[in-house]
Amino acid sequence: MKLYYSVTSPYSRKVLLLAKSLGMGGEVEIIHSIPLENDPDFLRINPLGKVPALIQGGKVFFDSPYIVEHLLMLAGQDRTGEDYMERLGVQALADGMMDALFSLRAESTRPDSEQSAMWKKRWFTSVERGLDMLEARVIDTLSGWKLDSISVACMLDYLCFRQPDMNWQANHPKSAAWFTKMLEKQDIIDTDPRKG
Repeated sequence: MKLYYSVTSPYSRKVLLLAKSLGMGGEVEIIHSIPLENDPDFLRINPLGKVPALIQGGKVFFDSPYIVEHLLMLAGQDRTGEDYMERLGVQALADGMMDALFSLRAESTRPDSEQSAMWKKRWFTSVERGLDMLEARVIDTLSGWKLDSISVACMLDYLCFRQPDMNWQANHPKSAAWFTKMLEKQDIIDTDPRKG
């Protein structure tokens, strides 16, 4: 299978880490992509011009939650029941926080005079509220290296990567301690966006 991937995309990283955790890492051919270049070949694969995108068996999958479902199906994972829905809920929280962080990053690249203070505050506040929920209701439920843990680890590292001055660890000690342990995983080290 071919994975169209950007080193700095936390969504791409989530998909790759999940594939590796399911024992599919050796089957994934990574094709490095820069969506903003609007490469016509890539846009024929994903008309939305976003990564990740996956080609497997002649079919194209794009948007990370859809790719995740496909990988879990290929692995024969149970995709029913309360535990599965809980993992999807954690993925949704992490993805939503990554969306806000991505928007903050995109806004910061615009000229100062064109940046919206209102939107920046809204996105930043979304991240803060997400961190509070993570600390209070999610972090203690994470075990093993599954979709939920992978999603949270990718989000927290993207937060550290794109907002290094945000001292989120001070008010979220359980999440910070959990994340410190995740940083020791070889797959996390190997996919560090700072190496790109």
